[in-house]
Amino acid sequence: MGLLFLSPLFITGVLFSNTLAYSLRAQHRTTSVTPRLPLQQVAGYKTTSNSVTAKGTVEAIATSPLVAPGHGWVREVFFADGDYVRGRQILLKFLESNSYSTEFNRNYLLAPHAGFLVKRNVAVGNRVRAGMHVAMLQDVSHVKVPLVVSSQVGRSIKVCDPVVVRVAEMPGRTFTGLVERIDRQLHPQPKTVVIVTVRNAVAPLIRPLMHASVSWSARHLPASVAKR
Repeated sequence: MGLLFLSPLFITGVLFSNTLAYSLRAQHRTTSVTPRLPLQQVAGYKTTSNSVTAKGTVEAIATSPLVAPGHGWVREVFFADGDYVRGRQILLKFLESNSYSTEFNRNYLLAPHAGFLVKRNVAVGNRVRAGMHVAMLQDVSHVKVPLVVSSQVGRSIKVCDPVVVRVAEMPGRTFTGLVERIDRQLHPQPKTVVIVTVRNAVAPLIRPLMHASVSWSARHLPASVAKR
């Protein structure tokens, strides 16, 4: 059997063809990857080499309904929508009667604790029934600020971490907040919801619907994120 001899020119052509094909495949893989947006364009926060700042809207720590204690007719209303009231403050006076009597007794509705009253649902002369929602009472002894950040930024903070809170409606003032809860969500897209609480008991300076910015150290951020 005769030996097969390949010319140097043929071998060089084959090597060049293989190298060109590999380069084209590598270029295709590189250009087909979707570029990542900077974090500042993905969510309402910004990062520096030292800190993260996220923005959110203030909410009451809890909201509960005020209910009429019995059947009757409203005689006087002592609050308006949005008023701040203190615990045991008189909110409503009405004439109460039960279904089996024509006698009326004077009765009052008191605030169970301090807070803001919203969604008032009664006026003088209205008939109320036991259990009817008269208004909603917002507990503002503490307030909370929900923040939505990316999963990467969410890993830079932990429950019970102290944070700095600034309120746009009170420029020049700062408050100390605490991370109360961290919820990591995968759908419809990966994100982290951070709940920050601020003590507000001495005086209700911070009110629901105010605009807050929350800052914390970026020491736990990956280096590639903290540089942005």
